[in-house]
Amino acid sequence: MNSQSHNAFRDDIRKTFVVYALIPIVIITLVSYLAVFFIWNSAIIYQTKQSINHTADKLEHTISLVIDKTNEIAVNNSFYKKLNNTKQKTNVYQELYSFTNKMEEKIDFYIFDENLDLLVGSRQNTPSFITTDNDISWGIIKRMKQNTYDVIFECNKVYKDNIKVTELVIGRAITEQNGIKGYIIFRLYGEEFIKSIGSSATQIIVTDRYDNVFLATTAVYSNFQDKFKPEFKNINGYKKIDRNKYYILKKSIVENKLDVYIITPLGNLLSVFTWIGIFIILVFGILILAIFRTAKKIAFDKTRIIDKIVGAFEQVQEGNLEVKLDINTYDEFEIIGKSYNIMLASIKNLIATNEERVRQTVLSEIKQLESQFNPHFLFNTLEHIKYMAKMDPEAANKMIVNLSILLRYSINNNIRDVTIKEDLEYTKSYLQIQKYRFSDRFTYTIYVEEGTENCIVPKLIIQPIIENAIKYGFESRECLEVRIKVCFVEGRLIVVIFDDGIGMEEELLSHIKYILNGPINKSSHIGLYNVDRRIKLMYGEEYGVDIRSEKFEGTVVRIILPINERGENHVEGTGD
Repeated sequence: MNSQSHNAFRDDIRKTFVVYALIPIVIITLVSYLAVFFIWNSAIIYQTKQSINHTADKLEHTISLVIDKTNEIAVNNSFYKKLNNTKQKTNVYQELYSFTNKMEEKIDFYIFDENLDLLVGSRQNTPSFITTDNDISWGIIKRMKQNTYDVIFECNKVYKDNIKVTELVIGRAITEQNGIKGYIIFRLYGEEFIKSIGSSATQIIVTDRYDNVFLATTAVYSNFQDKFKPEFKNINGYKKIDRNKYYILKKSIVENKLDVYIITPLGNLLSVFTWIGIFIILVFGILILAIFRTAKKIAFDKTRIIDKIVGAFEQVQEGNLEVKLDINTYDEFEIIGKSYNIMLASIKNLIATNEERVRQTVLSEIKQLESQFNPHFLFNTLEHIKYMAKMDPEAANKMIVNLSILLRYSINNNIRDVTIKEDLEYTKSYLQIQKYRFSDRFTYTIYVEEGTENCIVPKLIIQPIIENAIKYGFESRECLEVRIKVCFVEGRLIVVIFDDGIGMEEELLSHIKYILNGPINKSSHIGLYNVDRRIKLMYGEEYGVDIRSEKFEGTVVRIILPINERGENHVEGTGD
């Protein structure tokens, strides 16, 4: 070996360290870094979307019920008239209490007459947004008077137990033909909805169309006028505000009368990810320099004897098993050289032994698979012959002849490879036996494409497939048809066996395919497995049995074989 080879080997060591040590670490770290960032980002988006959908659905459902109830009372003249009767007034109380008690959140209700005198209410005190002076009209009362047939929304701030809370007032004028008869008003409290919505890592703000806050899990996003800060309005996505980053989603509900905002503060997490990325790059830069220096030193120390060892292995790779190593360095390389020589001798011995053992094993397994004949078929056939001997002696005699032909063929170990034409002749004996057994309930057809008759196949590859078709196809069926087709397809010999039987469930079909792909068969599906196993042992894994089936649609089995025609020098074994 020349110096160029040594230099190449040293370069390979450096590359090996980079490729197999550093690069995987870099890739895994970067992928993990990006995966964590992606998962974190996806979690933020998913959590925010879930929160806004949950909050919006919850609010819209409750508010819609209140709106429907408001409209129902406002247009129902008989409902208002009941308030003039003491007994019926109690029923009005009960109806309104029943409605509000069904809500998960606490809701107050009030019915006023045209002079704003309280007729019915869940609270005895007149709310602060109602004034008894008809000459002074403001807020929701003014808007209900101006919009007689509309449901009016208004967000207010009130003091409850000396704590300022938010409320949503929903009301409508109760009208008759001669004008306004009264007012129906419901009060919804923001803190009640916060309790029912539950805790969340996100922050929830609900405003009306005038940016008045009805519901807020924090006061951070409200200004001194208790309105939603304009810098957070109408944003969907990431937004940087006052050096802080947020993920914000907005959804309008109740015909755009309310806006739901879900805000997820990101804090300084994005900056942390950036600094982590810079730190990782610096660490990897230092690692690259250290690994290259280490690899160079190792390469100079370990390249003196390796070329000799590599040369010997290259000779072995080319098939030369006579090259020996003579290394006297009194270190591990000398042990490698001696072990190599011992290994070489063992390899030559094992190759010779294994070649003979594999040949004998394959032959033994093929013969064993060929010799397996289904005893149930034989037992059923003999039982049928016993009855046919009394009822139809001539038919019984024909069954005995066909059975004799089939048994002689199956146990004849001198016949290994036969032509399609020959195997089909013996298969017909089996089909005739089944024809005698089932009479008109069983029919079959055979189609052989011209040119396929002389193709060589293993014996008894068709009969086990037909046996399975008859065994399982007759289930819950009166009749069964089997069609056999032999043809060439894309440079291969294909034998197709179709039956119109009961078919099989997808689960059973998957189980049978699993058995065919396994090295050992511990199931009761012997016939299919034996045919597939014999073909693979004789011709390779690309050949074998393919099965397709649908419940109540029948089953199709394709036997895939190489095209191997019998030549003039073919010799077929004979004998009993």
